Amino acid sequence: MTSNLHSVVFSLTVALVIVLTSHAVFSIYAQLVILAGAVMLAGLPHGALDPLVSNYLIGESSFRRTSLFYLSYLLKAGMAFIFWLWQPEIMLLLFFVFSAWHFSDDWRETLPRLHQIGVGISMVVLPIFFQPLETALLFSYLGADWPEPMIRSVSFLPGIFCCVIMFLAIAYTTRNRPWVSVELLSLCGLAALTSPLIFFSVYFCLLHSPRHIIKVIKVLKISARKALLYAVVFTFLAVVITLFALASRVEIASASGLTQAVFIGLFCLTVPHMFLIHRFQRKSATGD
Repeated sequence: MTSNLHSVVFSLTVALVIVLTSHAVFSIYAQLVILAGAVMLAGLPHGALDPLVSNYLIGESSFRRTSLFYLSYLLKAGMAFIFWLWQPEIMLLLFFVFSAWHFSDDWRETLPRLHQIGVGISMVVLPIFFQPLETALLFSYLGADWPEPMIRSVSFLPGIFCCVIMFLAIAYTTRNRPWVSVELLSLCGLAALTSPLIFFSVYFCLLHSPRHIIKVIKVLKISARKALLYAVVFTFLAVVITLFALASRVEIASASGLTQAVFIGLFCLTVPHMFLIHRFQRKSATGD
């Protein structure tokens, strides 16, 4: 799938989601179930390719190198989990920072670096800016008891800044990359017209994850079958480990428990994934 085709399909999907959500009301729990299912089917698989990325970075793998990779990966994820339990509010803010930086790579090949960073920040800020009430409820589930008026006040200036950034990015791509501008415009509409959970489900699972998988397959020159095998196996392991770590602490069948399972799990996996992908992006760009 070419980059342009992915942008077209994604933008059309966003339009369909906006229409559907404008005619149907989904409870928070229903949205969380949709998000959890989407993350397992389409979100986590892009991180499940990290063992293949590691082999690409370190060259020929040995049992020792492979073992060290898995040990280091699990150690980083475990430390992130412990720190979240200790300081959930600080870790939530770090999650935003890490996510914004990581998401900026989705436009590495289509936007200047400053625009990339601005759009990456917008993917985190705009859903909060447009939907502060639902955001406050989700934050409370994650251990950050921040009232809606405070969230509205704090997110106002960053939200305006991100609207300007998105306008500039859309204007920049209109002439030479029109489908990217449509993609960015659709993301703005998605953030403004749907809930933060729907926004994250669609963006993370239908744009961020496929774009990463496509690039990994292209750079590593691996077959889709091999990528699928790694995606299935390591996604299953990630889900099992997350449920095992949280099962004794939260009721997964509740809205708060499901929120924690999804977002704490993603945060713990994002930390080692982000460091690895930073090296991957640098090597794939320079060939060193």
